[in-house]
Amino acid sequence: MLELVESPALTTPAVRSESPRCILTRSIQLLVVDEQPVVQQGVRLFLQGAKGIRAVEAVGSGQEAIDAARERRHNVVLLDPWLRDMLLECVVRRLAAVSPGTRVLIFAAQLSPSLREEAAELGVHGVIGKDATPTRLLESIALVAGGQSIVDPDSDQMLQHAAAKVNGTPLTPREHEILRRAARGESNAEIAGAIFLAPTTVKSYLQSALRKLGARNRVEAVFKLSELRIL
Repeated sequence: MLELVESPALTTPAVRSESPRCILTRSIQLLVVDEQPVVQQGVRLFLQGAKGIRAVEAVGSGQEAIDAARERRHNVVLLDPWLRDMLLECVVRRLAAVSPGTRVLIFAAQLSPSLREEAAELGVHGVIGKDATPTRLLESIALVAGGQSIVDPDSDQMLQHAAAKVNGTPLTPREHEILRRAARGESNAEIAGAIFLAPTTVKSYLQSALRKLGARNRVEAVFKLSELRIL
């Protein structure tokens, strides 16, 4: 299992501030799921020659994605959320069932608030628009393959606003993600396994989040996040 050990003090809130160069040394097997042949071909043409990309496969339906993932266990699935044969929730859950190690990056023509919310509820590893630059697309795939999650820049404003309400320092997106998982009852070890961090690193993030929220324990922290409506 790939493990990324991070320091909360050094964590940055958005994908644009990360450098993909240290991650692209790994060999990534990618599955593109999109009904539009032009999207399939465009992504394949750009990524097949990119450093760190071992193979790019493209399919046009949810069922084809499930069958391909079951057989080849891709590192990352670049997934259009609006397929005619299968709802997003069904595709994501079936992908997780047939290939638990595969990480999902939603690739959408329009990033609506409802899509962002659904993606968060499903636990996918990132959302990116089809208007992204080729460089940012490659960077996002690399980060997701390396165990990180792509944080929507809009979430920075949400966390800043919440911090103002409690007169505190904003949570980082990673701290917020870990608290959300803690609210679902996941242990430190379970959270660490899900987001590819060491358990001690997860504990450090939790302690930092508790201090920022002025909470004595994770239950109190979750209660505060619920009140702020950012859980």
